[in-house]
Amino acid sequence: MKKMTLTSITLAIVAIVSAFAMSRSTIRAQNAPVSVSGHSDEGHEPSLVGVWVTHVTRRNCETGEPIGATGRIQLTFAEGGTLLETIGPSTIRSPGNGIWKREHGWNEYSYALRFMRYDAAGSFIGSGVVRVAITLDETGNHYTSTATNDVLDVNGNVIGSGCATSVSTRFSME
Repeated sequence: MKKMTLTSITLAIVAIVSAFAMSRSTIRAQNAPVSVSGHSDEGHEPSLVGVWVTHVTRRNCETGEPIGATGRIQLTFAEGGTLLETIGPSTIRSPGNGIWKREHGWNEYSYALRFMRYDAAGSFIGSGVVRVAITLDETGNHYTSTATNDVLDVNGNVIGSGCATSVSTRFSME
């Protein structure tokens, strides 16, 4: 009886693992690979997947007027909906990690990312959350965006906020 129960459990585990592995390969086969140009290899509409060179302009949230110089960041959007933000050297802020998704239509996307904040001594003092709405152009190689950000203390309380716009160009091998 013990041997039969153990065999049944083993077979059930093998069946579950096999079903999971087959469903993962089916999902992978349904998602067409994306080329460097941002179009799927089957010629479908552009995608956000790829590396983007981004020029960010901080703005006064009420007037829309620019605040300070334009900054540069690099964003990497991965298949599956994750992203990595790369910034210049900084001892007071980490790079950001986030999630993205397609919104309405073929060219509207959004993302949210989070980064850690530190004081000059390197002590953690909170984090920041950035929320962005993107409009991809018809070529799939440029986008514009509007953003809001919240500055959070170590307990997650909002202690400041801001706005920004950006223009981005897809990085390519050409």
